[in-house]
Amino acid sequence: MMRLSHLRFAIWASCLSHVTASSCKAPIPSIEVDVAIIGGGSSGIHAAIQLKDAGASVLVIEKKSQIGGHAETYTNPDTGIPANVGVVVFEDTKIVQTYFDRLGVATTKINPSASATQSKSYDFSLGFPIPAQSAAEAGAAQQAIANAIGAYSQNVLSKYSWIDQGYLIPEPIPEELTLPFAQFAQKYNFSALLPVMSQFNWYPGNISTIPAIYGIKNFGPGLLSSFTGEFIIPASGDTRSLYRAAATELGDSVLLNSTILHVDRQHKSYVSLIVQQPNQPPKHIKARKLIVAAPQTLKNIGSFDLSTQEHKLFSKFFSIGYVAGVANIPGLNGSLLNVGALTPYNTPVIPGSNGYQSSGSPNQFLLGVAFDNSDYTQADAEAVIRRELQTLAAVGAVPADSSQKVTFPYISDHAPFNLRVSSNEIGAGFYNELLSLEGSRNTYWTGAAFAGHNSGLIWNWNEGTVLPALKKDLGL
Repeated sequence: MMRLSHLRFAIWASCLSHVTASSCKAPIPSIEVDVAIIGGGSSGIHAAIQLKDAGASVLVIEKKSQIGGHAETYTNPDTGIPANVGVVVFEDTKIVQTYFDRLGVATTKINPSASATQSKSYDFSLGFPIPAQSAAEAGAAQQAIANAIGAYSQNVLSKYSWIDQGYLIPEPIPEELTLPFAQFAQKYNFSALLPVMSQFNWYPGNISTIPAIYGIKNFGPGLLSSFTGEFIIPASGDTRSLYRAAATELGDSVLLNSTILHVDRQHKSYVSLIVQQPNQPPKHIKARKLIVAAPQTLKNIGSFDLSTQEHKLFSKFFSIGYVAGVANIPGLNGSLLNVGALTPYNTPVIPGSNGYQSSGSPNQFLLGVAFDNSDYTQADAEAVIRRELQTLAAVGAVPADSSQKVTFPYISDHAPFNLRVSSNEIGAGFYNELLSLEGSRNTYWTGAAFAGHNSGLIWNWNEGTVLPALKKDLGL
């Protein structure tokens, strides 16, 4: 019996599975590039642009119908006003501004706290109105937050100056980075900042119990500086302006609606992939190097030819859930903020949303529904909103029929969100082991799991760690 190589068998089998017998007779198209990039989100597209500028040929493989990952926009057909879903603002840092300038996307700067519309506060789970603070109470609260920011900046961020550069945790690993974040905050006297951290960088997980490293990562120097100053946004008001410009720049170097059928990294000098797009024969891609920018869960990449070490490390990740979207709530005027009346640091009860923020169009609101795991559906997220509206209607915060009349013109599941490991794994050196994978088997790894759920942090990781090593490997 004739023996087929593993790669040739995969090509042959995928051909039989996905195209007609007649088209199998034709040779499978082969594409040769310097770098293949799996994942066309924030990290993958940024890497592609940087490598293209360095003279490398690239090919981005994206499973969705558009690039940009969590940067999604819904434009109201009646008002023409864009509502940014997921990614709303960008840190005001040099690396962010340089990237926008490179793609020719005009920007402006805003302070979301100063420009936000006035919100009424309720506990959405109890239907309990949160009384407005008196002038004296508001002043005392602002002073407490200012003091906490000072303590946090001086005692924490100055100590962990690498926090915006990925998980470059020093050895020996500081034990305090594995503490519950509330305990860590008490140690350094910035507890008054925890409600702000939770609400502004939604959803960070349970702000009281997440390991300290994740709490700091969610509110690093770049974010804190922008929070107390200004953020960058596209001048158009549409976050996707950045990714439309990137799509134009990359052109045919992006394969959308793609399914990866096979990955072979056994060769010393290249990586082979088989990729399927709808109504097309499979494509054979041969790349000198591979970047994996898709979330590194076993569900996403478990079918790859993972090494024993890769499988061991990626199997330790767990995630929380986040559904972002736009809701039409007839009769609701003004934004509502979800404040936990009885929870530590007044964080919302989960599963739940952090509030309904006006999108700029009448009766239309941005929302983000959080879950403490990824075992949910989009219907579950919509049910959370309906339950909240029913509770709020009972106290007159929204019209009585809101839970029946609410519609969701745009909603998107962003799971797996915030890939993390346990405190024990952090203390045992998980991230040092994870970073040791870079470059092995002609593969480089990037994305939120390596940098944090923040575009600026991801681009820092690319430019500071991943791309210099990859370019050197390519001889660029």
